[in-house]
Formats: sequence, C-alpha cells, structure tokens
Amino acid sequence: MLHRTLSIPLLAALGATLAACLLEAAATAAPLAYPRLGLYGSQRATGYPLWDASGVLDGQVLDEIARYHEVAVEAYPITPNRPDALAALRQRRPDIVLLAIVAGENTWLVNDPDTTTIRMRERRLIDDLDGWLYNTDGSLHGLYNANLAKQTGGRFVVAEGLADLFYDAILRTGMWDGIFIDVYCDDIAWTEPEFGTIDVQRAGYGSMQAFRDAFKAGTDTLASRLRRLCGPDYLLVGNCGQGTKYQSFNGWMREGFPLQNGGTWYENMYREPGGYFTDERLFRAPRSNYIFSPVLNAGDPYSAENARRVRFGLGSAALGDGFGVFGPGDRDVRTAPYHEWWYDEYAVDLTTGRASPLLQHTGWLGEALGPATQMIWAGSGPDAVVNPDFETDVSTGWLFVHGVPSSLTRDASTAAEGSASAHVTVPSAAAVSWGIALQSTGTLSLVAGAQYSATFWAKAAVPRSIWVVAGRGIQAGSFASRSVQLTTDWRRYQVTLLPQQSGSSDLRFYLAGEAGDVWLDDVHFQSGVTMVHRRDFQNGVVLVNPSSSTQRVPLERAYTKIRGTVAPLVNDGLQVSQVDIPPSDALFLIGEDRIPPSAVQDVHPVK
Repeated sequence: MLHRTLSIPLLAALGATLAACLLEAAATAAPLAYPRLGLYGSQRATGYPLWDASGVLDGQVLDEIARYHEVAVEAYPITPNRPDALAALRQRRPDIVLLAIVAGENTWLVNDPDTTTIRMRERRLIDDLDGWLYNTDGSLHGLYNANLAKQTGGRFVVAEGLADLFYDAILRTGMWDGIFIDVYCDDIAWTEPEFGTIDVQRAGYGSMQAFRDAFKAGTDTLASRLRRLCGPDYLLVGNCGQGTKYQSFNGWMREGFPLQNGGTWYENMYREPGGYFTDERLFRAPRSNYIFSPVLNAGDPYSAENARRVRFGLGSAALGDGFGVFGPGDRDVRTAPYHEWWYDEYAVDLTTGRASPLLQHTGWLGEALGPATQMIWAGSGPDAVVNPDFETDVSTGWLFVHGVPSSLTRDASTAAEGSASAHVTVPSAAAVSWGIALQSTGTLSLVAGAQYSATFWAKAAVPRSIWVVAGRGIQAGSFASRSVQLTTDWRRYQVTLLPQQSGSSDLRFYLAGEAGDVWLDDVHFQSGVTMVHRRDFQNGVVLVNPSSSTQRVPLERAYTKIRGTVAPLVNDGLQVSQVDIPPSDALFLIGEDRIPPSAVQDVHPVK
C-alpha cells in the first residue's frame, strides 16, 4: 500500500456538513460483511497518532485505521476542532462507523485553557453540581470520581447533566455516528479498598447498599435520558462489567475476553445478563457489541499466542453480529501502535486465498447465511443417563418433580431420534424455574473446574428458554447451570457445564420459568465436550472451539485454509475436508472453489 502524509486544512465550518452527507450515504450502503473489525482506539491530547505536532494529518495512520469497520476513539481532541480527521477516514471508507469515547464515571481532572473542550466542560459540570465522589479520608475516589448517585430534589442531577453534555458536545456537531461511554459500571463497590473507601454519607446515603442502589439508578438515568435526547437511531455503546442498558443502548464491550471478571468463554458468551449472545439478543438494533481480546505482550504482537487470541476473539464475535477487537489492555498508543497490527483473518484476497493488507479485502467472508449453530456428537465416555431416547417409557431413569400443575408423557407422534420423545406440559409459568424439573436418576462424579456436557435434542410449542443444570439447582449451592433458548423445531444442543465444586451430580432440566410445552430426546450427560460452534457465510465458514481439548471436525465438503503470513502453520493454504482445532481457538476457512489453479509452468505428454 502506498502512503503519503497529507496536509489538510482545518474544516471547522465544512466538517459537519461533509460528515452528514457521508453519514447519509453510509446509511444506504449494503449490509456489513464479516468478519467485522473493531478498533478500540486511543489518541493523545497532542493529536497523536492522527496528526503531528504541527497539525498535519498522517495519511498512513488514516489508511490503517480506515481498514476497520467500526472505530471508537476519544471525543477529545477531535471534537470540536478537527472534523477533517473524521472526514478523511470517511473518504477512505464511506461505510466506516465512528464513535466518540467519553468517560461516564471517571472525569478528567484537567485544566485546559480552552474551556470549551468536552473535558473542561465535564469538569465544570461536576464542580457546579458538587458531584464529586470522595473517600472517607477526604480524597477523591481513585477510579470513579463522578457521583452518579448524586440527587437534588429527587433527580439524579449528575447523571442528567452528563447526558445533556454528551448530547450537546458530540451529537450536535454532526461529526460522529455514536457515543461510546467508557468506565460506565452499574456498581462500583468492587473498587474498595484498592481505590479507596467510598464516603457514602458525603455522597448522600446512609449505607453502602443504599448508595449502590442509587448509583445503579443514576446510571440508568444517564442511559435513558441520553437515548431520549439522541433519538432512536444514534448509536450508544458502553463498557464496564456486564451491560444492562438493553432498552437504551445498542451494545456493550467485553474486555479481557474470554476471562472478563474471572469468568470463562461460556460465561462471557452466555451469561444473563451481560453475555455476548444475550447482548446480541436484547440490545436495541442496530446492535454494536464488542469482544476485546488483550495482547499478551505488546512488544511481540505477532507471536503464536497472540495470533491464537485474535482468531479466538474474532471467531467468537463472528458467531453474532458484533466486532472483534485486539490491542493492549490499557488501550494506550504509547504502549504500542496497535492500529498498525494486522492479522491473517482480517482480510483475504479471494482470488488467491492469500491474507491481504488491503481495505478492499476486508469483509471477505461476505454476509452470514444464517445464525451460528453447533456441530455436535455424543461422547464415547460413561453416561449418567440410562434412558436417553424415551423409546419405551419416560419413567425409567428419570424423576419428574413438579410443584405446579404439569405433566410428563411419552409422545410417539414426534421425535428427533427413533420413534418417541419426552413431552412436558407447562400450562403457565411459575414463580421459579425449578417448579418443574425433569432429572436423571443416574449421576456423574464431577471435579470442580472440569468440563462436562449435556447433549440433547429439544423443541418447544412456542420459543422459550429452559435451564440445564448439573446438580443442586441454579440458586445457592448449584454445581453448574445455563439457560438455553429453544425454538419450535427440533434442534440438537450441547451445553457445557463447569462446576465450581466437586461432587456427585445428576442432570436436570428446569422448565417452569416460562409457559409453553417442551419436548426432549436423545439426552446424554457425560464428561468432556464434543462440539464446536460454527457459522456459515457466503464465502466461507468460521469454527470456534471453546473447550479444553482439541476437537477433530469433519467437514461436509472441501474447504481451503487461508494462505497466511502471520500464522502460516495454521493458515497454510491447504484444501481440507477435516480439521483439528486446538483448545480455545478458532479457524477461518474459505468456501467453494474460489481460488483458480496456478498457471501451467511445464507440460509433459502423458503416454
């Protein structure tokens, strides 16, 4: 790629108009293809890396950033003085989405001579409202210093003030597609005592619990007020812990993937609320969720481990509609120029099958052909279920426990395997999901932290969820549990269960949480996992293996591996009909015969 440094004059008067025109053009563009690349960017107050000390935009950096589909970068110092920087990115990629990063709960303590900057306006707002959050020793709270729990006259004045400021300073400029609120937690009690002990009395509350409840209400107030001000179409994205602003926001970020909050891939994908799949279902459209995988060593970004992290994060994001993000955990360009980093899976030239550095080859998978699925097969190890298929009865090997009106019958009119299935009638929802339970009489001996799988076919009379549980329930003392979304068609599921304690465990289905009859068939409860997540696209397929063991995956036809440069041992360009995917890894494959044969170099007659 050819690069040049561009000297672009400040376009303060014309930038908003140009940005508005480009936004309108982007709104009518074709649906965004996969894989979807996100950049959780950073910019210094000096303008680095977008422009140098003399104010000249860096064309090479703009080229690199424009390769990403969605870019979040600090609102300051771009707003309001450098609309030309955003316009230059849109000229390179008209469908790029640009989000202004602001801090929701950690106000910058700056003394900028330009009092019109968003940083100074935010500081003056907190000053005027006496809205700082203090520790009991009189110091400002070390990590979260804006008191979103502050109330005056029954109103959360700091939360309302920040919403008004973000709307006025960002949306009204016409420069941005949306706002990314960083450092935006529902609860900050976890910061004690490392960042100080919060003075809840000075914050206006008699107890920590009262403060926590009010702080959560303040964050909700900021979200709902900002949505009302911005209207239905402006993008709002947040970051900190698990997102809960489903009615107001378009998405959330999972940091430190897949180990955010000490969790696992399964928790960070399936948690309710806050799991990626949950967020993809519940945030308002258009959804904008992020999976952020941190680099292990910023000095060696192309190591085998970092290439694996990129594949695993980007592949997991491709299972939904969100964006894969990779970079240093501190998001600081002083740590590394991570906007330059580029990996095999980011762009592929489909005419050659080679990884590409070019913007024009991003989105190479094309559009998704459907939602993510699971490729499932039952394991060969011991099985706790002695009557998996209900061919003769539903009582052998099973207990039906129900505290509300319901019934369990053998249904010979429908089955996923064989000629019959178990049919549980659920006339109405109960107060608790375990009000109706179908549980195995057989058990497995579980070891804390190991992986176990419940493999089964299921469908429902109406779309609904059920709980799949290993052990003693989804409340206190449970071994492991997960909610599963059922459809009205037979589908095969494999739920990975990760017990936090050791012990003997049966398998249970909790069915009373929602009304709607449920059918189950071919049920197994075994040690280990025999499944990968898969999604098919116009030009290829993505396979994700979150388990702790290598999975050998047979393919229904031949696919071609990317011919890569960053990870050539993985992306070796070979045609394959079976692949081995290591633990916590993913593989991107090119579909169909899209790569023409090489030119003939020598011809020999065949006798």
